[in-house]
Amino acid sequence: QISAVFVPTVCVIALLTFVGWWWTAGDFAEALVNAVAVLVIACPCALGLATPTAIMVGTGQGARAGILVKNAEALERAEKITVLALDKTGTLTCGTPQVTDVVTYGLVRDEALSLAAALEENSEHPLARAIVSAAVSGVATVNRKKAANFKSLPGHGVEGEVDDRSLRLGSPSWLGLADDPAVAELQRAGKTVVVLVEGETTLGLFAVADALRPSSRAAVQRLREHGIRVVMLTGDNAATAAAIAAEAGIAEFRAGVLPGDKAAAINELKSGGGLVAMVGDGINDAPALAAADVSFAIGAGSDAAVEAADLTLIRSDLMGVVDAIALSAATLGKIRQNLFFAFIYNVMGIPLAALGWLNPVVAGAAMAMSSVSVVSNSLLLKRWRSGR
Repeated sequence: QISAVFVPTVCVIALLTFVGWWWTAGDFAEALVNAVAVLVIACPCALGLATPTAIMVGTGQGARAGILVKNAEALERAEKITVLALDKTGTLTCGTPQVTDVVTYGLVRDEALSLAAALEENSEHPLARAIVSAAVSGVATVNRKKAANFKSLPGHGVEGEVDDRSLRLGSPSWLGLADDPAVAELQRAGKTVVVLVEGETTLGLFAVADALRPSSRAAVQRLREHGIRVVMLTGDNAATAAAIAAEAGIAEFRAGVLPGDKAAAINELKSGGGLVAMVGDGINDAPALAAADVSFAIGAGSDAAVEAADLTLIRSDLMGVVDAIALSAATLGKIRQNLFFAFIYNVMGIPLAALGWLNPVVAGAAMAMSSVSVVSNSLLLKRWRSGR
């Protein structure tokens, strides 16, 4: 956009310089030398270096801080983030949930875990891995069972047949137990509840808790200090989501968001104006990451999330988002400074060249100095350090 105005303007000035000097002095050679001096001093070669050199250094500094930049434009935009949507499991939390409570009805604890683990063994969900882990390593007497006719219902749970018993395992709302007092009590404690049923009979409740990442609360606080609106998206019920959000210092959250609805939630946030970013780690976060203006993937997350994201946080630490925003601001600052250095020589030199006060050789040296100034200024970005 700048070049579209700058180049024709300079060409017109050079032509006017040539015509003016030839008309007034009558010396073709002198008129040509002064016109060439205008073209040489105005040559905006440093303009082409202003952005890529800063982006290159900024990308390298990001890699040293554990931030891999796949999309350079996203690094430029990160400074302007106004809304940041966060996935809960694996992003705010450590992503390694553990079974903390088992409530059974008509079954012994080991048998309930065995049936649940048989259903969950074919699932990749973190809650499924927690139940299987509890059954395999936490209970020595569990008999390994296999599920037949297994079916996964994203956002709800799984179902299948174990020992000729038709079982379903999933969220209380899906299984009609959202108002159960035992379920509500566990949820108020910030735990996710998974229910095992056979037909209409409840066989057991499994409470799963996932610890908050040590840096999550501090990162959320830093983001809010930057004026960024932080929104947590989770498939958990409202009680569990409220407990986790309060622990992380997040004032706004959306509970009961199914995997397929996260991208719609991002688009809804974008419709409110401003620049919306998303942080996630799971395969079900990939559509939301792709929909966001700027997207961050937790490095320890799924390949689909990493592939869809603009930036990857290698350290799986939410403070990496804070660092990325700070790095974006530093990089944009250098780009603005570089644009100043790219034009200051031109702005000062063009009138001198048009008046015949600037030799083309000196003009060439000044033009080269603008490029040197831009590259040197970009290299100063290497002094940037992560806030951690």
